[in-house]
Amino acid sequence: MAKLYKRSYIFIGLLFLFLHGFLPLMAQDATDSTNTGNRAAPPVSIAQSVLDSLAGDTLRPKWIDDLQRFGEIEEVKSQREYKEGRISIRQNELLSLLKKTIGEAKLYLRDGIDTVGVARELEKSMAYFAIVKDGVFENKGSNQTQRNLSVSASILAELYKTMAHRQQTLNKYANDLIGFKDKLDSLNSDPVLYRFSSDSATTVHYVGRLLLTAREIVPADSSLKQAITRVQDLQLKLDPMVFTLRSALEDIERYRKDLSEKTFSREFNNIWGPVGYSRPFREILQFSWAKEKLAFSFYIRDYAGRFMLFFALLALCYLFIRALRRSILREGLHEGTSEAQLVTKYPLHSAILVVSGIFQFIFPSPPFVIACLFWLAPAISLCFIFSNYVTPYWMRFWITLILFFVLACVVNLVLQASRTERYIMLALAFAGAIYTAFVLMSKRKNELREKYILYFIGFVTVMEIASVLFNAFGRHNLAKTFLISGFAGVVIAILFLWTVRLLNQLLRLANVVYRHTDQKFQLLNFQKVGTEVPRFFYVLLVLGWFILVGRNFYSFRMLSDPLNSFLSRERTLGQYDFTINSLLIFTLILVCATLLSRIVSYFATETPTQGDAKKGRLAWGSWILLIRIFIICLGLFLAFAATGIPIDRITIILGALGVGVGLGLQSLVNNLVSGLIIAFEKPVNVGDIIEINGKSATMKSIGFRSSIVVSVDGACIIIPNGELLSQHLVNWSMNKNIKRVELDVGVAYGTNLEKVKTILTDILSDDDRIMPVPVPLVVARSFGDNSINFKMIFWVHNIREHLMVTSDIISKTDRAFTSSGIVIPFPQRDIHVRDMPTTPPAKPEA
Repeated sequence: MAKLYKRSYIFIGLLFLFLHGFLPLMAQDATDSTNTGNRAAPPVSIAQSVLDSLAGDTLRPKWIDDLQRFGEIEEVKSQREYKEGRISIRQNELLSLLKKTIGEAKLYLRDGIDTVGVARELEKSMAYFAIVKDGVFENKGSNQTQRNLSVSASILAELYKTMAHRQQTLNKYANDLIGFKDKLDSLNSDPVLYRFSSDSATTVHYVGRLLLTAREIVPADSSLKQAITRVQDLQLKLDPMVFTLRSALEDIERYRKDLSEKTFSREFNNIWGPVGYSRPFREILQFSWAKEKLAFSFYIRDYAGRFMLFFALLALCYLFIRALRRSILREGLHEGTSEAQLVTKYPLHSAILVVSGIFQFIFPSPPFVIACLFWLAPAISLCFIFSNYVTPYWMRFWITLILFFVLACVVNLVLQASRTERYIMLALAFAGAIYTAFVLMSKRKNELREKYILYFIGFVTVMEIASVLFNAFGRHNLAKTFLISGFAGVVIAILFLWTVRLLNQLLRLANVVYRHTDQKFQLLNFQKVGTEVPRFFYVLLVLGWFILVGRNFYSFRMLSDPLNSFLSRERTLGQYDFTINSLLIFTLILVCATLLSRIVSYFATETPTQGDAKKGRLAWGSWILLIRIFIICLGLFLAFAATGIPIDRITIILGALGVGVGLGLQSLVNNLVSGLIIAFEKPVNVGDIIEINGKSATMKSIGFRSSIVVSVDGACIIIPNGELLSQHLVNWSMNKNIKRVELDVGVAYGTNLEKVKTILTDILSDDDRIMPVPVPLVVARSFGDNSINFKMIFWVHNIREHLMVTSDIISKTDRAFTSSGIVIPFPQRDIHVRDMPTTPPAKPEA
């Protein structure tokens, strides 16, 4: 608007100058015409003269030059103002970008990597690597040991994984910092920032903004420089560390491969020969303890979630066995069946044995110290289970075997060979071989509960004899492998045998206790479980035993590594990349979610006994559907997340399925949505007494698509959820299960009616099953054909008792009326005979 006003003033000025020069010219022309005869010049000649003067044909007036100069000045001024406007716009953009970049850089520096923590972690890794080097790259002795190489490799793999991850994170952090620094330098070096306006007021205002921005840039730029310097210093230390760890891992793998190729070759002198390398046994124990502790802590940290799952399963199993024991004691099923119910005698120890035996396989390649704990804890628990069950001889055998196993584990934790260790191994293997051979030759084998254990005792004898021979002739690695495999093999075998036995007992007892449970929701058919262990369990037992014992041999990796490579190899199908491992994980998660959902329904739909608090048990029954839906949805989400399937592809599939749902699955969707409405609004709960189609029934379960009710005659009726909501449903339990009862009775004419009312009122008041409020009512209703009719109106506390209450009231009323001389009349009719025959009928002719 200001520019418009300015241009208007310029136009008025030009018009004034034009008139100022044009009017005198016209006056001069008029004077010339008067002097020449007073003839007026034609308008055309006047206009022509003006044009000629403008064209320069005549003498150029001064106002023309002024007008031209003014135009040139205004042109230059307008162009300068336009350029300054564009520069001002660009300057505002640059200042905004600078402030935005400074803010992002400050936030990134604040939330970025803790370089001090990374430096501290790097120092720890260096210290750990110094521990790993002992016995492998330093103080190697005359030969390596497989145990030392195995533990060192696990520690180095963890260190390398951690440091490589830190390296990638640090490189990304450094690139981001350099990107912020480069962006600030690029914006700050733009020459437009340093162009100032010709207007002094505008220049002063812009210089102020520029100074404020510069005050923010300087500390941010300094912080970025310092952060970049720290990160680059860390990179100079971290990159060689990662390279060193990777090289050390490759060297250890080469050492292990060389040892495996020379399995039966001599590694040391004979045990009676000279000592080739001597190192104090105490030092060997110290660095072995340090390495085992590192391997233990790293594995616990990496698989903390699986350990939490393991202990959660242990707690659930313990609670289930304890609940099973209480049910057995409550129902009196424990008499005379102590051997068959051994699993419930010690719930905690049984849970440890069952869960450790089955779920230890969820831990991939655990360190030996963790594997020892998985075997030692159930072995101690089995001692409690064996008490007062096995004979004292075999109880002593089991305790002795545990002691041998513990000693073998301690020896196996020693990571470097020495003459002292070899003597200990020799004595332990020799003692184990002699003891197990003596047990095999004893006459107590008939007392053994499980005959298969004899085969594993023979296995120990053979393995320990082989360990003695290999140790004596300098095959140290092979001797130690045979030593621990023998004792661990028999302990694992006995643990597995009793795990299967206790699991079978657990399932069989569950069939006895939960025999009334709805078969639809049972996870297993307990009635098929017999007194003997199924052979299928033994197949799994042998397979698991081979896996656990085979981990002690390096050659086991020759079989497991190709299998792992096959399962983890990436494959492509169309535009989707997958591995067999991911498919197995996807299936496993879905199966576990489904099983967990069915387990929840299985225990939630248990029919309570009379001694249970039914309301407390059934109060949460209506939430089972929501819990099952949540478990299934969570399982689907985790399954897709674990396999890396993009969510957008799932939405495409769901969109395609939506068309089919809209066309042909309206009824199914209606029932599913109705199930959700029932679960949220709760018009009916599990355990409620309802009336449907004029028949009473009890709500048993609410499913995804349909619900199950049990009628009074015992039939299970499956009702789609949509129909359950669409019809007029009577819910007696919604009003606390109370019911109004009406009972009619008639007395003969002439009876004292007040006496009748008093008798009936007393009968109703004396029954505790009848509610005092509302007050029971007795009224004379009508005059009947044969009696005066009374009506008794009362409320019962529980609808399930209304039939029994009605029956008792009728019996009491009959007795009271009889003793009081009150007659309950029966219908009477008078028969009038109009005609009677007087003569007998004629006899027919012969």
